[in-house]
Amino acid sequence: MQIDLHNLTFSYEDKLIFNQLSYSFLQGKTYALLGKSGSGKSTLLNLLKGFEQPQNGHIDYQKTTPKNVEIIFQELLLFDWQTVQQAIEMPLILAQINETTRLKKVTTLLNELQLTPVANRFPAELSGGQKQRVAMARGLVTEPDFLLLDEPTSSLDQETKEEVQAFILAEQHKRQNTMLVVTHDIEEAAYLGEVILLLENQSLTVYENPTFQHKNRRESLDFYEFCIQLRTALKGGTHEN
Repeated sequence: MQIDLHNLTFSYEDKLIFNQLSYSFLQGKTYALLGKSGSGKSTLLNLLKGFEQPQNGHIDYQKTTPKNVEIIFQELLLFDWQTVQQAIEMPLILAQINETTRLKKVTTLLNELQLTPVANRFPAELSGGQKQRVAMARGLVTEPDFLLLDEPTSSLDQETKEEVQAFILAEQHKRQNTMLVVTHDIEEAAYLGEVILLLENQSLTVYENPTFQHKNRRESLDFYEFCIQLRTALKGGTHEN
């Protein structure tokens, strides 16, 4: 399963966002997408999901479809009137999955994501980390091939942010789906991304993360040297691939 972009061009009115962009998102990898505000990061997610269509070029879905691509939005989109369990179950109801199967899937995710104790609570009764887990559960319940995360930890304090980042990566390792994370946080990109994609000048610059397989990499000098490399590139300095 993979998604291939072929000479993709996309504009909003008179602003060119992508110009003949070509890239392949491969099964089982984690990608982090960096770029300045307005560079088109969220637009790329919408194109991959099929919410937007390129003006030129095309997107080729290999052994998957846009239906098997899920987006978790920055706003999380949790409804005040839905309990945790109802929020997770909603995509299965929309997909017309039978009640027995729905209950089994939701119960499993509640247990895996340590949400069972709050299953009957409403969003206002949850912490920031719990809300993020609910949004993740809702995205995972359909067992997507590709999971797209838009600024998943932007509203969290540093301690909760690191906990959620570790949780996101653990879930990806467990499920071996493909994950693409949009972020403004360079350290988050370096922690979550096996491959870092820098969006600039309507195209992508690719960085293989040399620290991704390191345990406790946040305590490694190599990790912060890589962050400095990414920060320099994001500011428009010299970069190496």
